[in-house]
Amino acid sequence: MQSRKIVDLRKRKPGAHTRPFSFREPPRRSSSSPERLRTRRRRFRVIGALAIVIVLFAAAYGASWASYLPAYSIQDVRVAGASEVPQELIRSYVETKLHDGRYSFLSRSNIFFYPRESIERAIVEYFPRVKNVKVSRESLLATAITVLVEERETFAKWCSYDECYFLGNGGFVFASASSSAPTASGYVFRGGISSTTSAIGQQYLPGNFAGALALLERLGQAGYPAREIMAKDSKDFTVRLQQGFEIRASYGADVGALVKNLELILASEPLRGKEDALEYVDLRFGNRVYFKLKGEELQGGE
Repeated sequence: MQSRKIVDLRKRKPGAHTRPFSFREPPRRSSSSPERLRTRRRRFRVIGALAIVIVLFAAAYGASWASYLPAYSIQDVRVAGASEVPQELIRSYVETKLHDGRYSFLSRSNIFFYPRESIERAIVEYFPRVKNVKVSRESLLATAITVLVEERETFAKWCSYDECYFLGNGGFVFASASSSAPTASGYVFRGGISSTTSAIGQQYLPGNFAGALALLERLGQAGYPAREIMAKDSKDFTVRLQQGFEIRASYGADVGALVKNLELILASEPLRGKEDALEYVDLRFGNRVYFKLKGEELQGGE
């Protein structure tokens, strides 16, 4: 029998053991490395920004929704101070401004956000007879608004050949009038407004009305009350007095000097006691005053 050679591997020499393959574990990265921290921070920022956007959107939606709640909406419109303009007409106009049929982010009829100043301006523009408007509420949570109206005074009339209109003390034409309608001053103004368009809404003698009115007042104080005022052009106008004659003057002239010159010429020898025969006095040339008697030639004096 052939003998077998046997090697006992369990009796290896120290150090003789070797591994057929060597596997090296990769080094572990530290979780606190700068790049990983930056990535984490960016993620937190994005999440935070998104959360803020969501909160803001929710808050905006909530505010919009709350603005339409009946408890915070205007339920009643009260009008005071109007006599010539129907109160119901003003009330209806205000309601159309509060409910214009368009969707607004915040309700236009909300008691906190309703367009108060816009409504005030719109009423004055839409109703020429209205001079001023004040819109208010009685208390913080009141659901009714009060529209306090100040109408224009019928100070005088402006008349064309066939129509008359009321005119305020600032020269603003605001309503139709009959030729016999009374006014506060009794003055009748003519000319100075284009006849091709409606006189309502136009300004009589813009820039010169106050000066012309000052002359009329001084004439009345001096005993020569005015009856009619005619604007001739951009420079001159005439005033017909109750005595029957007219005076001619220019815009911007000194009112005191005009009245003084009128008194002097009427007291002069050629005109003393002849006011009934006088046709006009021309005060446009300073101290040189011209006058004309009915049926006579133009004369002058200083």
